[in-house]
Amino acid sequence: MTGLARMIGVAAIALLPVQAVACGAADLPCEIEGGVYHGEAPDGEGPHPGVVFLHGYGGRGAGVIGNRGLVTAFLGRGYAVIAPQGVPRRKGETGGTWNARGNPGSRDDVAFLRAVAADAVERFDLDPGRIVLAGFSLGGMMTWRVACSEPEAFAAYAPIAGVLWRPLPKRCSGPVRLYHTHGWSDPVVPLEGRIVGSGIRQGDVFAGLSILRDTARCETDAPDGFGRVGPYQIRRWESCAEGSALAMALHPGGHAIPKGWSGLVLDWVEGE
Repeated sequence: MTGLARMIGVAAIALLPVQAVACGAADLPCEIEGGVYHGEAPDGEGPHPGVVFLHGYGGRGAGVIGNRGLVTAFLGRGYAVIAPQGVPRRKGETGGTWNARGNPGSRDDVAFLRAVAADAVERFDLDPGRIVLAGFSLGGMMTWRVACSEPEAFAAYAPIAGVLWRPLPKRCSGPVRLYHTHGWSDPVVPLEGRIVGSGIRQGDVFAGLSILRDTARCETDAPDGFGRVGPYQIRRWESCAEGSALAMALHPGGHAIPKGWSGLVLDWVEGE
């Protein structure tokens, strides 16, 4: 091959379209301004509904997307799974935390999660009107914060073993659809909360639900619906303002994502 032919060949290769590298796997996060996230979409054409799932204190989005039992349960129902990464606890650490108390000087995680959802809509072909925000432990606390401060940001909320922090707000910003799951014997985040660290206080789940009921102008504080699914005892508040539906599922376990949780929540989401 002559020198001229080689030059023409190289030029032709350079003009070929570049194949975009997909992101989202545990070893290849998607990068946006302010942080990263992982994600996986189900097979088939979109737009897909999605679940943005927040890891607990010291956790990683890569760990969430690597939890194949959790992820495949959602994928099997046609839902994409999006797993954002919290801010590292300390320099050089990979585990993250969430600004669930709205501390000034820390990353604005409400804005970050909204940005994650907006980016995932494009990358993973999601339906922006069918995205659920969920999370475990501190991720559940962050889920509560978004639900209370910007309820319109996501279609529904599903915190596990997480609560609002004290001092509790007098009201939330508007009606919300929220399904709270908690272990009756949780010692890390008890139903009534506890004092942690340097004296900061976890809130009370029942007080948080009361605030949501007041905001949504529910007709009664007492549940207007009850149910039992396997180990879960479920209380529902449905006679509330348009756009609001509240439920709490208690199970006998401790501080963990209980078995069957994903199906329980999706049945509620899809039944509304």
